[in-house]
Amino acid sequence: MHSVFSRLLRKFPESAHTLRRTQTLTTVGLFLAIQMVLSSYGTIQVNDSLKISLAHLALAPTAMLFGPVAAALQGAMSDILGFLLKPTGPYFPGFTISAALGGVIYGLFLFESDRKLWQIVLARAVIMVLVNIMLNTLFLTMLYGPSQAALLPVRALKNAMQFPIDCLLLTAVCRTVQRIPMTADVR
Repeated sequence: MHSVFSRLLRKFPESAHTLRRTQTLTTVGLFLAIQMVLSSYGTIQVNDSLKISLAHLALAPTAMLFGPVAAALQGAMSDILGFLLKPTGPYFPGFTISAALGGVIYGLFLFESDRKLWQIVLARAVIMVLVNIMLNTLFLTMLYGPSQAALLPVRALKNAMQFPIDCLLLTAVCRTVQRIPMTADVR
């Protein structure tokens, strides 16, 4: 158990080290741009507090290639830029934290790993339960009042229905990114 925890902790400085390279920053910027496009055009806004999005599909490759620090920065930047470009409500820093945490979770599961199906599925499950259902519902309750807590079952159902689709798409994206030849300078 100790070795698993220490292996996870080692991913943070290794990921931070990748940010020193121009190629890394450029690649993260490209994935951020893709994430912004998916956030704008690959999202269905059901109501003020419920949306279905494919934007996470551009966050996972960053986490896979460059780790939790790079993915956290991309997640936070995508939330801030998304608010500036297409606000759907007031800015709330909690959602920026959620977006960064999603990047960290993807990075912990996918960076320097075998990227087996169970790792992809578990990463998405942890993000859906911890970030999408629990944290974001808490933040919506803080922002809009206790009535948002009543949407918890609806949010849980939406995430449960979206989960298998997300896992299939995420697996396809991860497999595709794995096949792209990268130079050692990029990773």
